[in-house]
Amino acid sequence: MEDEKAVAQILAVVLGGPMAKVTRASDGWEALIKIGASPQPFDVVITDHRMPRMGGLEFVRRLRTRNFEGKILVLSAHLSDEDIRAYEELGVDMMMSKPFDFAEIQNAVAVLTKGASVAVAA
Repeated sequence: MEDEKAVAQILAVVLGGPMAKVTRASDGWEALIKIGASPQPFDVVITDHRMPRMGGLEFVRRLRTRNFEGKILVLSAHLSDEDIRAYEELGVDMMMSKPFDFAEIQNAVAVLTKGASVAVAA
C-alpha cells in the first residue's frame, strides 16, 4: 500500500504477472478495508511508513490484531530507531529504504514468497 499514486502504479506493473494479483490502496485505512473484503488471503503486503489518514505503523498494528499471517514489507525514507523496533516487535518481515530500485522490490517479494502466488497491497 503506497500512498504515492505514480509509485503504486509502477509497483503494480512491476509486481504483476500471470501468478500475481496486485491490489492498490491509497492509505492504511483503505488497505484494511480491501484486505478484509478480499475472498483470498494476501500473501504479501507492501506498505509505506508515512501515509495520510493511517500511517504504516498503525496499519501494521491493525493487521496483526486481525491475525494477518502474510508477509509485510515496509518502505520508507524516514524510519527512526524507535520505528524500526516497533515494526520488528510487530513481526514485519522486511524494511527497505527509499529511494529504491524496482528490481529490489521484485527480489524482496520473491524472497518473501519463495515462489508462491502473490497478492500484494501496493
